[in-house]
Amino acid sequence: MDFTQLRYFHEVAQLGTIRKASDKLRVAPSALSRQIQQLEHQVGMPLFERHTRGMRLTDAGEIYALHAKLVMLDAERARSELAALRGLERGGVRLVVVEGLVSNYLMDAIGRFRRDHPDIQFELLVSGTADVVGAVRKGEADIGIAFNAKPDPQVEFLFQLDDEVRAICRIDHPLTRMERVTLKDVFSHPVAMPVTSFGIRALVDETCRVQRLRAAPALVTNSIDALRSFAKAGHGVALITALSCQADAAAGALASVRLADPVLAASIDILVLGGRRLPLAVEAFLRTLRGLADERR
Repeated sequence: MDFTQLRYFHEVAQLGTIRKASDKLRVAPSALSRQIQQLEHQVGMPLFERHTRGMRLTDAGEIYALHAKLVMLDAERARSELAALRGLERGGVRLVVVEGLVSNYLMDAIGRFRRDHPDIQFELLVSGTADVVGAVRKGEADIGIAFNAKPDPQVEFLFQLDDEVRAICRIDHPLTRMERVTLKDVFSHPVAMPVTSFGIRALVDETCRVQRLRAAPALVTNSIDALRSFAKAGHGVALITALSCQADAAAGALASVRLADPVLAASIDILVLGGRRLPLAVEAFLRTLRGLADERR
């Protein structure tokens, strides 16, 4: 196997055009195209469909792309292990997570980990559940943390934290005086909820379908902070996860109202790419995440 060819193929597959890949790799487009053609000749079948707007993977290309991605990620792990042999504490951890976990569980884990490993760098991106799973599948993230993620054949679910959808509101809101609160009760007040790419919204929409409820939200947003602010300002009720509002509820800034609808119980899922040997720093941080999750059970 020619590692250079594999790297070139990987970048073209990721970026979709020879031009973008050549700019990133700083290789002439003609040289890059020639390497791709040689690789296709060696494989014995086309790996790309050529279009005026770029390159699209064939079925064979999709299979080879997964192989290439795993090889590239293994090379990253090899660099990490070689650094460890030199006695260095280097490395990085790339995280893509749902927003609601950033301020408590995740930051607690990062803080605890960096006390022992101060030279490890973290890259953190926030996204909806569907995009978290996609980032892990594409190798764009070492670890994904998603809310109630759907199974994916290329993604491995390592462990989970129990969670559920809660209604948050001011502590003097009428919902706080009710013994049993359902989603139907929530919808009798102005409500804010996440966009459809969020796992929270998927559960709420499924409950609406089963119970034939009609949601008419006053606010739809991809910001957990905006949902909290909506409730704190007294504009109505917001739907977020229990972990997302844990700090506000403990401080008395908001009431976290448990909902009686059973389908709103869910999980926080810790994800990695299936079949990948993880870099040492990533493996070590996963142990910290798991330990903190066990403490909170």
